[in-house]
Formats: sequence, structure tokens, C-alpha cells
Amino acid sequence: MKRDESLARFEGQFDAKVRDGLFLVKRSMGKGSAVCRGSEYRLTGTRYLAWVDCETNELHSQTGGLRLMYRTGLFSNRQDFDGLGIYHVRFRVNSTSPTDRMIVKILGKADDPRLAAILDEYTKPVVVTNELGTFQLDRDFDSYEGRIPYLSGEASVSLQVKEGSTDAEVQFDSLKQACHDLKQFDATVRRYIAEDEVLWDWLDEDEGDHAGFEQELGEPTIAIDEDGELEAWFYGGEPFGYHSIVVSVDEDNTCTGINLVG
Repeated sequence: MKRDESLARFEGQFDAKVRDGLFLVKRSMGKGSAVCRGSEYRLTGTRYLAWVDCETNELHSQTGGLRLMYRTGLFSNRQDFDGLGIYHVRFRVNSTSPTDRMIVKILGKADDPRLAAILDEYTKPVVVTNELGTFQLDRDFDSYEGRIPYLSGEASVSLQVKEGSTDAEVQFDSLKQACHDLKQFDATVRRYIAEDEVLWDWLDEDEGDHAGFEQELGEPTIAIDEDGELEAWFYGGEPFGYHSIVVSVDEDNTCTGINLVG
């Protein structure tokens, strides 16, 4: 049977040498997605938090990706991990991105005291409580999640951190800046939404002059990335095709951009 070209292209990214390692794997891989139209192969993967080189017994405290391309069908024998844990993996290294590895074979669960210590620390709950509220780290998504008082209601907050990190000092500083004068922050963002002509094209012509539609959007979700960049997400609902209206806000609480997402 002729070999699928998509598989050949994928495997061609990796060095020929097959190596063995013990990996602290973040989660199972899932079914993945089709690599291209008409291909019988799917590409899936997961992240690792640290690994041990079986050849040198050296611990590497680095994050990276483990990827697998597999063939679908009735007799498919797709490999996977049970979830968070330590696994013995046979792999090949990406020629241009050394932290990216192709899975050759998953040999099963493994034990290593160094990786076990990292795993133990990783599974401990991390909670930050400050003047803004209480925020808990969601390890699956590398983000602190919480809620803050927002004018007459509450707003959800998501603070993205670097993979494997618990440090969110920059992100909390950005949130504090926005919360310094929430009334002014909210008014600035809603005025920016109301003045965006592109959004008006989404509103039906029979909705009149659309005055005040920005006040009907409810409280935003505030999302801050690992560099401290803030976005205010408003659910637009039916008038905006069930998209979210996302406003980017800089460190001076000045709106710098707007998008429809979803």
C-alpha cells in the first residue's frame, strides 16, 4: 500500500535517531485533527513538563511537546497516555525545534524520584488571595481563574502564566491598574465599542439608531496574557452572531483594538 504523503512529511521533520526518555506528561492526547483533506492520518499530541534522558540519566527541567500521527480506521491502534503522569517514551527529536518530539512508541508508566518530586509540587493547589479577590491556578490551562467585584455585579478574570509557572506578578499589576478606577475603565471600554463602525454593520437595520447597545452587554470577562496585555471580553449575543466583542486595553487603560471572536 502506498505510504500517505502527510505521514512522510511529518516524520521528515525529525532526526532519524530513536531515543528513550522518561517524560512527565501533562495530559492525555485525545483524537487530534485531520492533517489534510483526504488523508487517513490524524495529528495529536500533548505537553511534557520535564524529562529524563535514559541514555545519560540526566534530568531536563524544560517543557515541550510530544506529538503523534496515527492512522484512523477500524484496525487503528492509536497510542495514548492515561493522563498526568510519568511515562517511558521512545521518541525522535525535531530537527529545528529540539523540545518538540515525535512519539515512536509509548512503553508504559515509569518511576523516577526527580520527576515524582516535580509531579508532587505540580499537583499542589495554588491559590492567591489579595485585595482584588481569590484566584486559583488551573494547571490544565496555565491560568489563574477568579472573580472580582465589578460595579454592580461581578466579572470573571483569567490570568495567563507561563507553562509550569506560578508567577503572575505582571498579570496582577495589570489587573490592579484596570481596577484602580473601574467606573472609568468600564466607561472607556464601552465608549470604544459604541464608536466602532464595523460593529454597527452587525446590527440589524430595524434596530433603530442602536443607541445604548453597548450598555446591554453585561459585565466583561477580563483576560490578561503572560506579558500583562489585557483584553475585555463581552458576549455579543444574537445581534453580533453570538460572537464575543474583544477590546484590547494597554497599561494606560487606553483601548487599542477591537475584534469579534468565536
